[in-house]
Amino acid sequence: MKKTGLILLVDDDEQLRLLFSTFLRREGHEVLEAGTGHEGLKLARQRRPDLVLLDVGLPDINGVEVCRQIKTDPALIDVFVAFCSGEATSDEHKVSGFQTGADEYLVKPFGLQELSARVQTLLRLRNTTAALRASEEHHRKLIDILPDAVCLIHPKGRLLAGNSQAAAMLGFANTEELLQKTIFDFTPPSEHARIEADISKALMTGILRNAEYVMLKKDGAPFRVELSATVSLGINQQPAGLLSVVRDITERQQSQEALRASEERFRQLADHIREVFWMTNVDRTKIIYVSPAYEEIWGQPCVNLYAAPRNWSDAIHPDDRHRVLESIITKATTGEYDETYRVIRPDGSIRWIQDRAFPIRDAAGNIYRIVGIADDITKRKQAWDALGESEARKRAIMQAALEGIITIDHEGRMLELNPAAEKIFAHSRVKLIGENVMGIVPPSFRAWFKNGLENSFSGDKGPTLGSRIEMPALRAEGSRFSAEFTITRIRLPGLPMFTIYIRDITQHKRAEAELRALPQRIIKAQEDERSRIAQELHDGINQLIASVKMRLHKVEGSLPGLKPAAREILHRCDRLLVKVLEENRRIAHNLRPTDLDNLGLAAACTSFCSDVQLRTNLQFQLRLIPPTHRLPPVVELHLFRIVQEAINNIEKHAKAKSVRLEMQLDGDFVALKISDDGLGFDAKTVHATKKMRHGLGLTNMRERALSLGGTYEIKSKPGQGTAISVRVPVTVSQRGSGAKRERSAED
Repeated sequence: MKKTGLILLVDDDEQLRLLFSTFLRREGHEVLEAGTGHEGLKLARQRRPDLVLLDVGLPDINGVEVCRQIKTDPALIDVFVAFCSGEATSDEHKVSGFQTGADEYLVKPFGLQELSARVQTLLRLRNTTAALRASEEHHRKLIDILPDAVCLIHPKGRLLAGNSQAAAMLGFANTEELLQKTIFDFTPPSEHARIEADISKALMTGILRNAEYVMLKKDGAPFRVELSATVSLGINQQPAGLLSVVRDITERQQSQEALRASEERFRQLADHIREVFWMTNVDRTKIIYVSPAYEEIWGQPCVNLYAAPRNWSDAIHPDDRHRVLESIITKATTGEYDETYRVIRPDGSIRWIQDRAFPIRDAAGNIYRIVGIADDITKRKQAWDALGESEARKRAIMQAALEGIITIDHEGRMLELNPAAEKIFAHSRVKLIGENVMGIVPPSFRAWFKNGLENSFSGDKGPTLGSRIEMPALRAEGSRFSAEFTITRIRLPGLPMFTIYIRDITQHKRAEAELRALPQRIIKAQEDERSRIAQELHDGINQLIASVKMRLHKVEGSLPGLKPAAREILHRCDRLLVKVLEENRRIAHNLRPTDLDNLGLAAACTSFCSDVQLRTNLQFQLRLIPPTHRLPPVVELHLFRIVQEAINNIEKHAKAKSVRLEMQLDGDFVALKISDDGLGFDAKTVHATKKMRHGLGLTNMRERALSLGGTYEIKSKPGQGTAISVRVPVTVSQRGSGAKRERSAED
């Protein structure tokens, strides 16, 4: 199983730092990042990472100094440091790095898998080293708090180590003074021969028990001790000395007090552990001791159990009682008793118990006590039951899920699938289980999918785990359909397994295509309707108005004696009819300008701007494509409508004084830019809220540009005017237009 830890990555290369941190997080590690040495030291002291991946060359202080400060900081004693450098790669650099305390030196470039392996190795070493240091400190403290003197004696009698009790027993202030002495310095000459003989015997047998000697304090005062020792082996498995426990037996009262203190410590331990520690005689007719946890778990006072030892079994659930009593009779004396059962508390609640018992033998090997530990495993049992329920829910979800769910191994074999997957692929579960998932992947995608399996669907060679991937898939009869895949890794020990979630998005893709085509259909409908209305204005209403005008002239001519007032009314009606004809022509021209069809885009834009300038006093600066250069009709139409919509917006909303219209050829593209010096607005707010009146016009311009396979951009700020830029291809391909539109929509 991979070890995970907290890793600090210190490197001034932001891209490399991003690559390493992303990979390490996918490996399950928590990653901190720093771009400088000082920042790295600050994070190291704040968070105390397990491992620091450190670049040698940093912009402020070099990595060697960072490593030195980490390794000399007592608070960071368990932090491992690995240099990662692509420049400082010589032997001198490596030696310098290791001399400052580095634990590894990695030479760039190296692969991500190598990085993973090195990180795993360093984390194991770090954890082992930290555990060893903690164990040594634990044992040192444990030895130091023992009431007896503990010391390590060299086979030649020299004192190699000792605890504070050893120094105090001999009358010294500290253990350092002892390390300059031998055991013979603290014993009278009469004891030396026996001591040497006992040391030799202990080195041969491996142990020395309860040997009594006379020892001398620092001031020369004699006292008697009892010494037990065992041989301590060195690295080469040769005796390195005798680990000895020395007890002053001249004061039996102190020994008795120590015994009572030891018993009290046992009682405190037993009284505070959450398990029930119990002790009975062999036939279980007497409770010698039961810890207070019994009251919490069984819900009964301990005094009741002392008075009636069968109380514990009376509380066992009737369905479990016979089995448990039979087991404790037959197995308690063999050490095989280990039972799980239920007890019913006085309040009616039930607790699950795991009960174990072991025999205690005297010096002759006879069993004289039975001790046991009963643990309340109710929560654990509930967790097991919950796990079973979770498995049942998972099966229910698999059965009810509308998406296809397939579990595969690292080689792509299908291990499990749900009914939705059977329906999607038109295959039966029996047919698919054990088959390779490549059977549902089109041939053109199989190499890609296989590569993803080999790379655990991560990194540069495969899709990212958990992301949605659109690709075709195969049904039973070989037909293709659009599918959306989501691949997740099942985190279990051993070789990887994956769950694939599959959704048939054929209808979704069709709906998207319809949605993408809708704006173009709307624009076409608009143009068709404009052409129809323009034609009706020209052929219908204008003809009627002209006919009325002619009839008025005829009436005026047929009445020579017409009064001046009536003649003035007729003249006024004639003038109004002329204005109506001009307005209708202008409306018809805007709906479908004849200049656009007959003379081209440049002429139509020029005419339109002239009309607006006469009507509004807006000043126009035009820089257009020469009229002799005609574009495809659909391109000219959409560009003219964009110009028309933009200038109408400027007229209505911008309060501008001047407008600049630029249109030029750029290779196979036409670039159009309309800018003004008006009020301006927040373009982002317009697109987000669409509350401003010209929001629909902006959308219309954008859709026209996208329908040509082009791009549309608007830049505006309050008080700084507005600039609209459009860039479309000269030759419009319907297929290409759709592709461009889709990408723009995604952007």
